[in-house]
Amino acid sequence: MVNTRTLAAGFGGLVAGSAAAVGVSWARARHVPLSSVHGDSYIGTEWPDRRGLRGERVAGEMASLDAFARPGFDPAGVHPDVRALYEHTAEFEMTLDATWHHPFRLGAAFAARWTSRTEQLNLPAPGGDPKHVESDLHELAEPAATADPRDAPRLWVRTDTDTGEGVFVALYASTAPESTDAEPSERLVNVAVPFPGASLATVMRLAHYGDGLELSTDCPGGGLYLHTKYGGFALPASQRFRVGPAADIDSPDPPDGVERRNADVLADQRIRLAGLPLVTVRYAASRS
Repeated sequence: MVNTRTLAAGFGGLVAGSAAAVGVSWARARHVPLSSVHGDSYIGTEWPDRRGLRGERVAGEMASLDAFARPGFDPAGVHPDVRALYEHTAEFEMTLDATWHHPFRLGAAFAARWTSRTEQLNLPAPGGDPKHVESDLHELAEPAATADPRDAPRLWVRTDTDTGEGVFVALYASTAPESTDAEPSERLVNVAVPFPGASLATVMRLAHYGDGLELSTDCPGGGLYLHTKYGGFALPASQRFRVGPAADIDSPDPPDGVERRNADVLADQRIRLAGLPLVTVRYAASRS
């Protein structure tokens, strides 16, 4: 027979440990600027219009890669095609596929039903076909833009060209701490993905990857964060993008069914959860 005091002690330890973990998670997110724009029960491509968030149309997810220059990262060294993908994003059509890793494949199959219904983070399910997407980019409209603690927020809406469904809706921006003589400012990409009642944020640092780019959460302030009405919380997850010109054999492999010679830019996105590989997404981008 199990001693009730032992059970109580074990339960108390679990509660205390969970509370401590939440406290650490909150503390990590406390000084990271995060968007407070949360999603509704259904997102889709028209969500920005329903919320009055769509401002003037813009060409890219950022105005200029030059804003991220720092010692050790020179935007002039980035291949023109890769740079164009960030500064003239709307000119590109993309094909993407997803490889879900064990032990998350079963959960991904169930989650895909939900992402398909909400039309947000609507990646191919395990075993699913690649998706072909086009992009629409806008400034974030007022008053949301002024209320956003990040710099120059922009909307990026990706639509499945075969079905018309939303694939990905996000608010792209950047953040940088105030610089000092001893420590120059380092600007980071700061992306917010609205979910029902919350927002999932990714904060990443830009670095060279050959003549392409690497974006990684492995940096001070970097990471994945969940913003709720109770504030922001750091998640036990990490993310890395590698982006390169398709003509470079060292660039990532293309999605299934896409030949390297038919793309301008190739990229892969690797997300890890609790230290384990969760999903790898491969992209091929071509000027339309």
